[in-house]
Amino acid sequence: MREREVLDRIRAIFDATRISTDTAGKVIVGNGDDGAVLQLSEKTVLSTDMSVEGIHFRTAWSSPEEIGRKITAANLADICAMGGWPEFILVSVAFPSRYLNSLEKLAEGIAKEAEKVGARVVGGDLSQGPELVISITAIGKTSQPILRSGAKVGDVVVVSHLPGYSAAGLLLLGQGNEIKNELEVRAVEAHCAPSLDYLKYQSAFGHLNSATDISDGLIVDASHIASASHVAIELDTSMLMTQADFGKLQTLCGDKNQALEMVLTGGEDHVLLGTTNSPEKLPGFLEIGRVVAGHGIYVDGTKRDGETGYQHSW
Repeated sequence: MREREVLDRIRAIFDATRISTDTAGKVIVGNGDDGAVLQLSEKTVLSTDMSVEGIHFRTAWSSPEEIGRKITAANLADICAMGGWPEFILVSVAFPSRYLNSLEKLAEGIAKEAEKVGARVVGGDLSQGPELVISITAIGKTSQPILRSGAKVGDVVVVSHLPGYSAAGLLLLGQGNEIKNELEVRAVEAHCAPSLDYLKYQSAFGHLNSATDISDGLIVDASHIASASHVAIELDTSMLMTQADFGKLQTLCGDKNQALEMVLTGGEDHVLLGTTNSPEKLPGFLEIGRVVAGHGIYVDGTKRDGETGYQHSW
């Protein structure tokens, strides 16, 4: 099949995506030309991510649609972590011929996730490659960016949801055992195709002093806020372990300490992590620590290595 035929089939999926009226009105030239033309008047947030087969996903564990959803969610979460709302997406894919018949399902996964926030795919590129590689750039709007550098001494540290389930799902998949119950299904889904509460993130924008997306692990991503803000962050495990979801995570792991380590160092949950001086205005967010004077990350008073979590290495 020639490139033009593939592009036409993929474009039809993206063009059928439901988008908000506001977003549609900003598209002057959409998908199909040498470039998209957008009419933007607000502050613009851009974020890009690349995902590589065998490193960020495995086709033995995830369907093409799940892969598309997961990679798109990671980009949309980054826009939300900046206090922005996603509006447009650019998608580039390199793939070997064995994945030709999976491209439409991959596109459907991207489109389904984009549809949750009313975003439109406005362009991208296709290329041959030895492995499946997907790069997505998300573009969003914001009235006031939320930065990692905004944390203040005295702030409360909050998360939108308890992290750790993606790591638990990865562990289950790696063991190769049959997924037996609803809790295990939840963990596997959290790893293969996380479901993010974008509206919950949006509701918090006006009350966060700093924020980031938990993609590499709670300790790693909290350390980014601490470093950028020139403060220390104290995480309280008693606050984490009293959450109802922690008990379920412990049931999955069979061990409290392992469950806690997944919460602290597991990545790819795409949970919103932030600091605030008005936690009462963030219903449904979990309080997990405090911002104090100093440097680094402390867990129950003990300093932890800020690199404890996922990091690429060469």
